[in-house]
Amino acid sequence: MDDRELMDKIRKSMEDTPVPESLKPENIQKMLEEQSENQQPNEAARTEKDDQPKDITTHRFWNARTSHYIGAAAAAVVVIAALGITPGLLKTHTKAKPGDTTYTASNDTQTLESTEETTRNGAQTTSETTNETALAQADIQSAEESDKAAPETTEPVKVAQATDPVSGIVHMDSYDDLYNMLKEWNENPTTSNDARVMTIEESADTGSANTVAASDMASSDAASPDSVIATYPEGETDSDFSYDEKSDPGDYSSTNTQEETVDEADIVKTDGTCIYAMDSKGTVRIVDAASMKLVGAINGENSADYKEMYVEGSCLQLIRQQIEYVTYKGELKLPSTSDEDSDNDSTQSVRSSYSMPVTTVSVLTYDISDRTAPKLTGTYQQDGSYLSSRRSNGYLYLFTSYAPDAGNNADQLEYYVPRSGQEYIAYDHIYLPEQEGSDDFSYNGKAYLVSGAVAVGTPDQASDIMAVVSGAETFYVSENNIYSAVSTWNEKETRTELVRIGYADGKFTDGSTGSVAGELNDNFSLDEYADHLRVVTTVESWSSDYSDFSRSNSLYVLDSSMKTVGKIENLAEGEEIKSARFMGETGYFVTYKNTDPLFSVDLSDPENPKVLGELKITGFSSYLHFYGENKLLGIGWETDPDTGNTIGMKCSMFDISDPSDVKETDRFVLKDVSFCDALTNYRSILAAPKKGLFGFAYGMYGSNSDIYDSSENFYYSVFSFDEEDGFVPNAYVKMNDCGLFDDGMEWQDYRTARGIYIKDTFYLVTEKGIASYNMADDYSAAGILKWNE
Repeated sequence: MDDRELMDKIRKSMEDTPVPESLKPENIQKMLEEQSENQQPNEAARTEKDDQPKDITTHRFWNARTSHYIGAAAAAVVVIAALGITPGLLKTHTKAKPGDTTYTASNDTQTLESTEETTRNGAQTTSETTNETALAQADIQSAEESDKAAPETTEPVKVAQATDPVSGIVHMDSYDDLYNMLKEWNENPTTSNDARVMTIEESADTGSANTVAASDMASSDAASPDSVIATYPEGETDSDFSYDEKSDPGDYSSTNTQEETVDEADIVKTDGTCIYAMDSKGTVRIVDAASMKLVGAINGENSADYKEMYVEGSCLQLIRQQIEYVTYKGELKLPSTSDEDSDNDSTQSVRSSYSMPVTTVSVLTYDISDRTAPKLTGTYQQDGSYLSSRRSNGYLYLFTSYAPDAGNNADQLEYYVPRSGQEYIAYDHIYLPEQEGSDDFSYNGKAYLVSGAVAVGTPDQASDIMAVVSGAETFYVSENNIYSAVSTWNEKETRTELVRIGYADGKFTDGSTGSVAGELNDNFSLDEYADHLRVVTTVESWSSDYSDFSRSNSLYVLDSSMKTVGKIENLAEGEEIKSARFMGETGYFVTYKNTDPLFSVDLSDPENPKVLGELKITGFSSYLHFYGENKLLGIGWETDPDTGNTIGMKCSMFDISDPSDVKETDRFVLKDVSFCDALTNYRSILAAPKKGLFGFAYGMYGSNSDIYDSSENFYYSVFSFDEEDGFVPNAYVKMNDCGLFDDGMEWQDYRTARGIYIKDTFYLVTEKGIASYNMADDYSAAGILKWNE
């Protein structure tokens, strides 16, 4: 008799078999309640923990379904007795697959069970069940089917045979070890910030094994990718548009990135034919740039926070963050309300199910080969809050921050182990920021950094996933390595902890860790060249009684093992780093107090870096960009050298043909500028040295000599630079009056504005629509496309 015949016989017999009075749901429930009352608190908690499957499901309540399950299970017992079927027969059909093991934190053999929910599109997920649970689960499903309810199956949480961990850094040996570290910090937190925690998840390809399986959760992401077509927002679309991938789009701008070979996400992209604009609600509109007509769109969900996107060829990838409520079935200790139990933690009350909010980040991949009908091909999800991402050689690398909780015991993975997709990370792919063979590490348990790689060809899973026990504030990704940094301090100074993870073709390869004195200004304070990392920091230090305080700046050179091999310290005392940029064997960085020293450093010998020159000028540059051969563009603020008061926004051009004698060849000051988001978000800058132009948005507060004027005027300005004429302002576009903001502008409208160009047309892309300008005709207005909202 095969499985199908066996189940059919059980179901058929159930229809005619009466349920004994003692096994009816209400009587079983009463019996269980009486038994629970007779148990001591510790015994009841222990029994519930041992017997209750620990399931993870989408948010739902327990009582009604539990009663239904009890009835189904009772009926199953009667049917099996009538058929003469032995439990052993069922066991022979529920053995674990070869090579799979089940997990418990104490001995890695106990089964933790999880429930797979029916997905939104009605697809049913089924899996093998283990030993005695198979019979009850089969009849539970049968009873649900008879009531036309959504079926559920139960599968043990398995730890598959792991792939080789990343070399060079220490990985966890068990979940017990990780849990104990976390619990120790929660009970005895350190008073300083010198310890770090970082997690990088790593999810294997289908069939490979380096994760712990948890149940699928029902969500919109679970819908069949092939059946999901993006919908249009309100408004007319150009149904006649066709996209030719073989056509030459000509000259067009791209997102301003730190590394030429590593793409970065943003809210506006172009491929030279279409413009892709994402608004704050997550709606992505696809516009034919030539005709300024809407040709397609992807609608966002109100419950999600859409971050950024990538566009390459026929692939569009959206990054969004959401909060899900997940119901876990298992033990949860609650504070005791009884005075008798106030001194006995072990007798706190428990619940059989509880809901937890879980922050996750998703990557939604769309096929846009037909721009008029984007098609969702897959969704990948990992736990944590969004930090950053990069895209290289067809793989998207996603970085999230996961906050762990100690929970009640090491078995409760849902509290302290993040998921990649619906799988927990295997313990040997959770790493400590510690070199192999070293014990120089202390755990503070504040956050994990979770990193996953997603391939276009398999968009619903990670090609690799890993976790490092450390926080992460700053990311720099070179062609071969991912660097994360977090600022810390000890009893005498500020420091920066660094982790390097090698990567190639969607796989994490090797790692190393190190630290330097001081804090980074931003990711441009890091740069890799010839297998060495160059780092510039501002170091703040103090005496043991905090009576003395000092500030200076340093440059460090680290090798691939993150050991410092060269350094320059105690530069520009009393000042701080404002910007930095490296090119080959030369580095440039700006410090500031009342004047702006621009330092140039010779890094040709990593072990002996040398300061080549120091140029002092007023103000400072917050952003540096190499602008053609032997020129360095600085964008920042002009200040009064005596008072330090801001005069306006400044553009400087430096001649770096001789690094030992850098000269400022021209400057241009925009007076009365109040704020400029571009100085803290470099991707919002239009930087096109080959086109000979750059641009950015900024704002001014209204001015009135008689009364206080709090109104704000927003501009987008485009400049070029000429060797003879210096800076040339090409356009001052007042966004308030560009025709897109008839109801007035808000701060969000200014911050999300981007300037791009395609051939000889400049496009101002905003939250409300797109305005185009003819660059060949003195930036005269060419067209407007407003979104219908």
